[in-house]
Amino acid sequence: PLLAEKCYACHGALRQEGGLRLETRELWLRGGDSGAAISEQEPGKSAILERVTAEPESRMPPEGEGAPLSAEQIELLRRWLEAGAPAPAEEIPGSPQQHWAFQEIVRPAVPEHAAGQPLKNPIDAFIAAGLTEHHLVPVDVASPELRLRRLFLDITGLPPGTEQIEAFCADPSDAAFEQIADQLLNSPQYGERWGRHWMDVWRYTDWYGLGAQVRNSQKHIWHWRDWIVESLNEDKGYDRMLQEMLAGDELAPGDLNTARATGFLARQYYLFNRTTWLDDTLEHTSKAFLGITMNCVKCHAHKYDPIAHEDYYRMRAIFEPYQVRIDSAPGQTDLELDGIPQAFDAHPDAATYLHVRGDDRNPDKSRPLEPGLPAILAFQPLEVSTVTLPEHAWQPSIRPHVLEDYIRSAEAAIQTASHKVRDAESQLAAIRTEAAAPTSEVVDGGVVFLDDPFDRVSEETWETGAGEWEYADGQLIQKQTGAERAWLRTRKNPPQNFEATLTFTTTGGNMWKSVGLAWDVVGDNEKMVYLSAVSPGSKLQVSYKQNGSQVYPPAAAQPRAVALNQPYTMTVTVRDQLVNVAIDGVHAIAFEVPLKREQGMMDLIAFDAAVRFDSLKVIELPAARAMIPAGAGPGKPVTREAAELALAAANAELKAARLRPAAVRAAVEADVARAKQIPDDEESTRNAQQARELAAAAFRTYELAAAESQLAAARLKSEDTKGITAAEQALEKARKAAEAPNGEYLKLTASAKAAEGPDESAESKQQPYPHVSTGRRLAFAGWLTDRKNPLTARVAVNHIWMRHFGQPLVDPVDDFGLRTKKPVQAALLDWLAAELMENHWSMKHLHRLIVTSQAWQRKSSIRDADPATAETDPDNAYYWRRIPVRMESQIIRDSLLQLAGKLDLQVGGPSLEAGAKNVTFRRSLYFKHSRDDQHEFLSMFDDADILRCYRRSESVVPQQALALANSELSLSMAREISSRLTDGRSNVSDSDFVESAFQLVLGRSPGEDESSLCLDAMSQTRAALAGQDPQRIDRRVRDNLVHALINHNDFVTIR
Repeated sequence: PLLAEKCYACHGALRQEGGLRLETRELWLRGGDSGAAISEQEPGKSAILERVTAEPESRMPPEGEGAPLSAEQIELLRRWLEAGAPAPAEEIPGSPQQHWAFQEIVRPAVPEHAAGQPLKNPIDAFIAAGLTEHHLVPVDVASPELRLRRLFLDITGLPPGTEQIEAFCADPSDAAFEQIADQLLNSPQYGERWGRHWMDVWRYTDWYGLGAQVRNSQKHIWHWRDWIVESLNEDKGYDRMLQEMLAGDELAPGDLNTARATGFLARQYYLFNRTTWLDDTLEHTSKAFLGITMNCVKCHAHKYDPIAHEDYYRMRAIFEPYQVRIDSAPGQTDLELDGIPQAFDAHPDAATYLHVRGDDRNPDKSRPLEPGLPAILAFQPLEVSTVTLPEHAWQPSIRPHVLEDYIRSAEAAIQTASHKVRDAESQLAAIRTEAAAPTSEVVDGGVVFLDDPFDRVSEETWETGAGEWEYADGQLIQKQTGAERAWLRTRKNPPQNFEATLTFTTTGGNMWKSVGLAWDVVGDNEKMVYLSAVSPGSKLQVSYKQNGSQVYPPAAAQPRAVALNQPYTMTVTVRDQLVNVAIDGVHAIAFEVPLKREQGMMDLIAFDAAVRFDSLKVIELPAARAMIPAGAGPGKPVTREAAELALAAANAELKAARLRPAAVRAAVEADVARAKQIPDDEESTRNAQQARELAAAAFRTYELAAAESQLAAARLKSEDTKGITAAEQALEKARKAAEAPNGEYLKLTASAKAAEGPDESAESKQQPYPHVSTGRRLAFAGWLTDRKNPLTARVAVNHIWMRHFGQPLVDPVDDFGLRTKKPVQAALLDWLAAELMENHWSMKHLHRLIVTSQAWQRKSSIRDADPATAETDPDNAYYWRRIPVRMESQIIRDSLLQLAGKLDLQVGGPSLEAGAKNVTFRRSLYFKHSRDDQHEFLSMFDDADILRCYRRSESVVPQQALALANSELSLSMAREISSRLTDGRSNVSDSDFVESAFQLVLGRSPGEDESSLCLDAMSQTRAALAGQDPQRIDRRVRDNLVHALINHNDFVTIR
C-alpha cells in the first residue's frame, strides 16, 4: 500500500519515469535508467531509500507530485528493506487497456449444471458453477413468509399484510411467487422504492442557501424526483433515463416533461464558484454512470487509471456551456410557487482551458480545449452536432400554457375586482340608508350620550384627572409627556352599547405617544383602545386591565404607521364584549374582550403623549347596527367618505383588471412575431415591429389604469402621505409614457435563469436564451449509452444487484478502475449487463430475473449452514446464502405507517417540510432532504448523504434504539397496529394476538420460546395493572407487545 500510494503514479503501468516500474519484485530488481531500485545484496542501502530521504531538490516524490514520506513511513520502508524486501510472487501487471472493466461487454455462455439438469434461472447457473468449483454447499431457500416479506420490501419498500402472507403460505409455488413479483413491479410503490435508491446514487437534494438566496441545487427540484419515480414505473430504459438526465433539453428540445430529467444537472448548481459546480458535475457523472474516479485528474494525471490531466478538461468542455434556469410549470405564473428547473446551454461559445495544477486562477489560455473523452474509453470519437432549438425552447413565453395561465390569472383578477366593487357599493348604500334614517337628539331619549367639540370647558361633563389640560383655539390640549397617564373621566356612565367617535392629533411625546379611549372604568379595571406612535412598533391596540394587570392580546393589535401632527378619527363601537375599531372611517380591528361588561365611566387618555383633541361624540348604539365579528380582517369602511373612497378604489382596480387580458395577449403576439422574425426579411421584420407597437400601446394603457388604481388605493390610507405622493408621481409617469410609448411591452415571466454568481450584472441576467444548443451533452449521452461502452451497463447492474443482495458484485461500486480487482462473479456481471442492454435496458426485467432466482431466495441465517462452507467463504463471495440487510431509514418509517394502516399512498408533488411539527403520513421520500432540512427520525437510521451516497452506510447506535422506543411515531403507530389486530374480532386470546402480531410486524410466526416469553410478559403486565378497567388493561398489554416487536431486530432487518 505504501509504494502504491506514493510511487505507482510515476512508476507504474501508466507512467514509467526514468524507465522504472515498481509494482512487483521482478520490476524493482530490474530497475530503470539508474539501475535497480532495491539491492538484493544490501537492501538497507537500496536506491529507493536514498531517494525518499534525499534533499528536497532530488527527493521522491518530487515537489508538486505528492507529499514526502513521513518519518513513520520511512522507518516502515527501512525495516521492510532490512528484512529482505519480502514480496509475494506476482505476475507483471498487464497493459491498462487489458483491465477487465475496460473490455467490451460480451455475453458469456451460461454454465451447464454439474448434474446435467439445466437450471431455470441463468443467475443460478452462474452461482452454481462457482459453488461446485469451490466445493461450497448453499443453504436452502427461505420460508415462504420470509421470502414474501423480502420481496415486498425489496420491490416496494413496504411490508406485506397478514392476508397476503396467509395467501402465499397456502400456495408458495413458483408461479404464485412470480405473479406477486409482477404485481409489485407494476405497482406505483415500485417507482418510489427504487426511485429513492437512484436518488441516493444521483445525489438528490432539495435546494438550500441563505434566506431566499439559492446557493445549492434549485427550487422545485422535486420535479426531477417525480420524473425518476414516473420513469421507473413506466419501465423507461436505463439508457434513455441517462440520456434525458444529461441532455433532455437537446434530446427533446422544449418538452417540459423531459426537461425535468435534467434536474440531475440542475442539482449540481453552486452559486459561488463555477469551477466547484463543474467539478461536482464531472466527478459524480463519472462515478454514478461510469464507475470512474475523475476528481484527482483535475490537478494531475490519474495516479491509478490511464486518464491524463488534459482528459479532465476535455470532459469539462462537454458541460462548459450549460447553465440552469426555471421555466414556468403549466397552471402557475409565479416561479416562486412552482417551476421546472432544467439545464440548458446558455453560453454555446464558452471556452474551456486547462487549469495548471488544478488552480482555476491559473488557466492556460494559450490553447482552448475541445470536448473529448479519456483515450482509454474512446471506443468511438465523440460526435458532436449542434442542435437547433424550436422557438418555444428559447422563447418560453410563447408556450401555449403561458398565455392560458396568464389569461386565467387576469380573468380571476377581474372576478376579484368585480366582487370588491359589489361589496363597496353595498357598504356605501348601507351607510347612506342609515344616515337617512331619522334620529333623536334628545339626551333623555338615550340616543346621544355626549357630543363635545372641546371649544369650552365642560365641568358638568368631565372630571379632570392627571395631566396638563387646557382649552385653546377651539381644541382640548394635553401637554404632559413622560411615562404617566393623563386622563379626563365622564361624570356619568356611557350607554352599555355605544359608538364613540374621537378626532385628535398627536403632537409629541418621549417614547410611547399613545392616545385613546377607555370604558367600563371601575376601580382598577377597564377596557381600552389606543393608537401609539412609538417607533419602531407603532400600532393600534385593544387592551384590558384585570385586577391591576394590563393585558395586550396579540389578536387585538394591528401594526400600522402612526404619524405625529397628522389628524386621526378613531371610531370605537362596542356591543356587549365585541369591540370594533375603525381609523379614518376604515375598519381595523374586531375583537371580543374575554371579560364581562361592568357599569363604569369613560376616560379620555394620553400616555406619554402631547395631543390636541378636536371632538368626541358618543351615541347609544342602534339595535339595527351591524357589527363586524371578532377576527375579521381590516379594511371595511364605516363612514360615507371612506365608503366612497373604497368604491372609487374598487372601480379603478376593476378598470385596470379588465385591461390586463388585452395587454397579455398583445405581449404574447409580440413575442411570437419576434420568434418568427427572420434576419434581413422585410415582411417578418415589419410584422414583428407592428406587433411590438400594438403590445406597447396595450401595455401603456393598462399601466396607466394600474397607476390610477394604486393612487385610489393609497387614498384609502389618508395618514400615509408618503404613499399617496409616491402614487401620484407614478401616475404622472404613467401618463407621460402612455402619450409616447417607447416600444416596451408587458413581460410575461415564463422563465428565469439561475444567478451565475452572487454579483451577476443586470445585463447578464437579462440575456436572451440562445437559439441553438451545442449538442455536446447529447453526444456524450449517446456515447455513454452505446452498446460498446464497457462500463455503463456493468455499473448499473452492480447497483441493482447490491440493493437486492446487500453486497455488490464489484466493490467499491463507484470505482471500476485499475485499483479494483476483477470480481469473483465477473462472468455473471457481464451476462447481466448484456441481458440488461439486450432487453431495452429494462430494469424491471432485471429485477424479475433476480428475485425469481434461488440465489436471491435463499435463507440468510447461517444456523443450518455447512460449517466448511461458512469457513471457506465467510464473505459470501459465491452467494451460498443471502445476507441479512438492515432497512434504510425511509423504509422503517414507511413500514410503521403501512402496518398501522395510516400510510398515505399519494404519489408525487412538492417536497414536504421535514420539521417535527409537520404531521403527515406520506411516504418518506417526499420529505425535504438537504443540508438544512432533514427529517429527525430518518436521520437516526443512516439516511442518505446528499454529497455522496453510492452505498448507504449501516450503523447500530443507541440513538436508533431510542428513536424506536421513545419517538411519538413508534409509540402512536404501535397503538394503531395493536388496534388493527383486534378490530372486528371478538374474544381474541393473548395467544392468538401474539401469533397475529408476529405475522404482521415481523412477517413470520413466533417460535415456541418467543411465544412463551411474550405470554409470560403479558401476564406480568396484567398483574401489575390489576384493578384498572379490563378493556384498558387489554389495550395496554397488547400495545406494549406490538411496541416491543417494533423494537425487535427482525423488524428493521430484511432477512
